[in-house]
Amino acid sequence: MRVCHLGGGKKCPGTGGSRTEYRYRQPPGGFPAASRSAGPVKLPARQVAGFLRAPEPDTRAVLIYGSDRGLVRERVTTLAASITDDPSDPFRVSELTPEEVRADPARLGDEVAAQSMTGGRRLVFLRLDNSDISKPLALVLEDYPGDSLLIVEAGELSSRSAVRKLFEADREAVAIACYADDERAIDGLISDVLGAAGITAAPDARNYLLKQLGSDRMVSRRELEKLVLYAGEKQTVSLEDVVQIVGDNGALSLEEIAFAAADGNGDQLERQLARAFREGLSPIAVLRAALRHYQRLHMAAGFMAGGKSSDQAMKQLRPPVLFLFADRFRRQLQSWKPRRSRSAMALLGEAERDCKSTGIPDRAVCHRALMRLSMAAHSK
Repeated sequence: MRVCHLGGGKKCPGTGGSRTEYRYRQPPGGFPAASRSAGPVKLPARQVAGFLRAPEPDTRAVLIYGSDRGLVRERVTTLAASITDDPSDPFRVSELTPEEVRADPARLGDEVAAQSMTGGRRLVFLRLDNSDISKPLALVLEDYPGDSLLIVEAGELSSRSAVRKLFEADREAVAIACYADDERAIDGLISDVLGAAGITAAPDARNYLLKQLGSDRMVSRRELEKLVLYAGEKQTVSLEDVVQIVGDNGALSLEEIAFAAADGNGDQLERQLARAFREGLSPIAVLRAALRHYQRLHMAAGFMAGGKSSDQAMKQLRPPVLFLFADRFRRQLQSWKPRRSRSAMALLGEAERDCKSTGIPDRAVCHRALMRLSMAAHSK
């Protein structure tokens, strides 16, 4: 019989009904100094990759969440691979849904307390939806009943999320946020994928990839892997190679959405948005891509106010505007003066907040904001 940390075979709290849930006894002398009472430990961003490959033995639960669902999935897969080579092994891996936990709150404790019949540490996966299962999670984290690793996968969670607060406050748990890759992360991904195949990218090809990739890690990796297959025996890929393979895929659709909105091309915007959503791109990622575009317009307009020509201003941006979009960007600089681009950035920021806080479907919020910008492009 497993006995509760509360001691002496007492029944653990929160296990209503006729079912009895018992947990491990507190060791003699109490818990070691690194107890939960010592406060939470924040995992620095630079240590995330190493942690995923070799998590600390005393880490009991990991929350991986964020708007970049591809990066969430990649990190979950990497972490799982550090525990078991076979994520489909029924003796070492268990998957739960929020519906199962709500129907039977003790089930979560049962799964993390179970021992592997074949040896080795067990994995318990829990993929969250929009429902609140923070109470069953709180009971398990408060009094963890085994040495299984609990991996909780989620989408965007605000700082007010009860689940996120639980993980961030627990010393034996880790919360890892996954947002759209910045330029440094994209550059590293390009080096990893192409380098593994013995391929390099010409400077202009690399700049193009830096500009197009990043909305979703899974999409970015898939595009680079297709580029490797296309390159064949080539040791260096050119800009033409990259445009041929990456230019008509999901990563480019974000750029096209931003340009269509700023151009005032409502029909193209509708098509590109529908395509992006079909491909599973997050509305928040779409809004952020549009925000970056208007930030670049605003920055270029500032250079022009300092005496630069439009071409000089575009070249001064980092990364520079690609030749494929140069004419459109130049035209947009005439329409989107600094005051108007500031208003566009404010509208996009408000739309992202609405996606996270109002309960209105995020695709509808994204669509409405971008269509407003498209119509505004025609006003003087």
